[in-house]
Amino acid sequence: MINQSRQKNRWLILSLIAFISCLLSIGFSPVATAKLFDGPIDQLPLEQRVSLKKGELVFLGEAGNYTSRLLISTTVDNAWQVLTDYEHFAEFMPGVVSSQLLESNGDRKIFEQINKIKTFVFSIESRVKVATIESYPKQIAFEAVDGDLKTMNGTWVLEPVSPYPSAPPNQVLITHKVVVEPAKAPSDSIFYSIYEDRLQETLKAIKQEAERRGGNY
Repeated sequence: MINQSRQKNRWLILSLIAFISCLLSIGFSPVATAKLFDGPIDQLPLEQRVSLKKGELVFLGEAGNYTSRLLISTTVDNAWQVLTDYEHFAEFMPGVVSSQLLESNGDRKIFEQINKIKTFVFSIESRVKVATIESYPKQIAFEAVDGDLKTMNGTWVLEPVSPYPSAPPNQVLITHKVVVEPAKAPSDSIFYSIYEDRLQETLKAIKQEAERRGGNY
């Protein structure tokens, strides 16, 4: 009788252990983890995640091929308004002397921008006409169609970011990709060095402007 009772208790304990093990395997399976941590930030390499969450700009690439990322405390709509505010770029983008919207046809826009670059050695003024295709609220594709650049094309991609799964988004991850080649410059290396500095300054200015307009949402 005692042996039967012990055997019964043993089976109950083994069944309970098996049940708990099953729950743990489900809770920590790759599928479950992917569901919990599948936001746009969480898919990036650790170093980029840390930099973005500290409010820093992620800047990658060289020789005219660049990928940049920044995390902005604002809404997607507010960030979109800043990126498409073509006629007011000169008010918040460094080095932009003027910017004018020339054509607006649905999701296609064309604007002309004049930039001035000053260094200790020289000062250069350049003009570029840019065509954009807007796919609200996710992407803006752009391409230089005239001006002082041989080629320039790329995208802005906007992704809402939530503080935790199922929470409403309170930030926007902006990914900027561009390929650029000068038509004429003192040298390609000088052009790319100046372009990289100006691009980083511009991205930081966009973040600042978006958070200013949104009241640091």
